[in-house]
Amino acid sequence: MSILSHSKEHFLRDTTPTGMCENAYMKNPHIQDELRARQQEWIERIRNATGKSYTEIARESGCAASTVYRFMNGQSQHCLSAATEAKIRAKFGDNPIKPEIVVPTSVAAIPVVGIVQAGLWQADYVRPFDAVDEFVNVGPDPRFPGIKRCAFKVVGDSMNLLYPSGTTIIAVSFYDIARAPKTGEKVIVVRCVDGFEEATVKEIEIMKDGKVVLWPRSTNPEFSQAIVLPSLSYLSDIPDDGCHPEYRIVGLVTQSIRLE
Repeated sequence: MSILSHSKEHFLRDTTPTGMCENAYMKNPHIQDELRARQQEWIERIRNATGKSYTEIARESGCAASTVYRFMNGQSQHCLSAATEAKIRAKFGDNPIKPEIVVPTSVAAIPVVGIVQAGLWQADYVRPFDAVDEFVNVGPDPRFPGIKRCAFKVVGDSMNLLYPSGTTIIAVSFYDIARAPKTGEKVIVVRCVDGFEEATVKEIEIMKDGKVVLWPRSTNPEFSQAIVLPSLSYLSDIPDDGCHPEYRIVGLVTQSIRLE
């Protein structure tokens, strides 16, 4: 052996920290192949259980981002070093388990009872309950426990900044929750015309003088006209005199469901 070769071997032996590169450079190719296969299977289990990429696994373990990526994509023929393996194990363990998805048992099937026209008015807005053939599944609403909810389909574009046409809205009755609406809330308004009722959805504003303004929220300039009601007396579900006023604010929109 030459002096140069002897010096190189001596240098590597004396300057490599004990254990730091253990596993990474094995002389027996069969043992190295078996270890590499076990490590790759383990890393794959971590990825499947956590949904994280190889790069994320490395970074969250405190390793160089390319370490796991190159190893798992066959760009490195060596095993992970004992030090790298220990860091990943400390973060993710030996046998990571994919968390079980728990479906709430309190999901309720809310009937879609009708259609509200955003901007215009929708006649026959409520269908008979025995004709309901569509439901939406939603979780409980802690703000209104035990309160009956119903759903409506929104059509039209006068509220498309909030509810694009096709949105499903969930609502509760102001009569059931025993309170008046507040500025900024979205409400279902019913209008009585020639004995027939029709509905729309609007955003409400309560003025200082007691007047009620019902606003459209739309990108369509045709829908900029607000409805102004004299007072909150129009909230009455069943007025004392037995006669409905022209306008009634009947429902509070509590939730909306739409595709992005």
